[in-house]
Amino acid sequence: MKKLATLISAALVLSLAAPAFAAVEVGGKLGTEFTVQKNAADEWELKGETGLELETKISAEGGRPVKAVIQLTPWKLESGEFDDDGNPTGDFGEGHAPKAPVEIGIDKAWLETEGAYWHGGPSVRTRIGDVDIEWEQYVGHLPDKRGVTVEGIEFGPVGVDAFYAWDGDARPMGFAARSTIQGIDLNGMVVRRGDEANLSVGAAMEVIPGIDVSGKLALDSERRHLYRLEATADNLLEGIKLTVGYRGADDAFNPMYTHRYEDDDPSKDELYDLLDGFNVAAETVQSGFVIKGDYDDPKGEANISVSREMLVAGLPISGEYKAKIQRGEDVEHTVKASTTLDLIPQLQGLTLSGEVKLQGGDVGYEAAADYVAPNGINLGAKYVSDEGFSATAGVTVEF
Repeated sequence: MKKLATLISAALVLSLAAPAFAAVEVGGKLGTEFTVQKNAADEWELKGETGLELETKISAEGGRPVKAVIQLTPWKLESGEFDDDGNPTGDFGEGHAPKAPVEIGIDKAWLETEGAYWHGGPSVRTRIGDVDIEWEQYVGHLPDKRGVTVEGIEFGPVGVDAFYAWDGDARPMGFAARSTIQGIDLNGMVVRRGDEANLSVGAAMEVIPGIDVSGKLALDSERRHLYRLEATADNLLEGIKLTVGYRGADDAFNPMYTHRYEDDDPSKDELYDLLDGFNVAAETVQSGFVIKGDYDDPKGEANISVSREMLVAGLPISGEYKAKIQRGEDVEHTVKASTTLDLIPQLQGLTLSGEVKLQGGDVGYEAAADYVAPNGINLGAKYVSDEGFSATAGVTVEF
């Protein structure tokens, strides 16, 4: 705890040392979680995980409409950070940082101003320094670059954003435009780096009340393409929302600055693929049941789900059934149910949940109970068919 106190003291000293006109923000989170479960030797074991992250941001503002922002490198202890789900990952038995105060580095720094370039001109936002250009997923994804961005330029009904960036020896530049003309929403982006240029254009409109159509086309520097078409009909058939789409792409489509997968992991948040084919989805609510279904032809995958909130013996139950149908595989059936109990005065807010999954001859199930105590500690117990019993207790605070 002495080293933790030293870290926080360092942040406070930095705050006091900042210029009088500077606004200093210190934030982060501290979390700990304990788990009781059997280890590989079939013995009960108590494991502890902990994590701490601190980040300081300094925003300096003077009399002019110019803001300077410096984000200091987050102080992440070697003994533990947090995973993508916000769970602490460090060994509770280890110490904190090996030395304190920790070295302070600059993560990002930029100047930002909002105003016109000439008297009476339109107001735009200009940022110089570290910029995140994430304006278009197919050709305009340039996070963590140094450069200049100018956003909010207006030419009559057309809005334009422009950038110039440094990417090693390369100097990419580009602009994104958008407009609405006679009910049609138009957008496009051009990115140029040396002799290479990438382009994307899109359009969307409401054909008639309740029916929307949209389309997108992207070209890389070799004029290889990717396109998306989609139509949505909401309540054209009473109580049913229907979506139909078609997509296609060259197998070698490869723009300079694209964002295909989160963290470059295809299993997470797939933004787009290079498959050709159609997809269809439908959603409706009938007698309190929420029914959803979708089919993707090039992937050969269909999903069906039925869910409902209901009262059973006076208890509010959330129930759901899902079926995943993959070409060449057995159907995967999943049934889930959960409820929150207030019947026990001492355990108000106790949540019970269960799940059963069946695929071919494989059956898996789990049951869980979760409870937030009045002192803020999260308590839980879980039994998973292929893992056994475990109990957890933990708390995470963001500040």
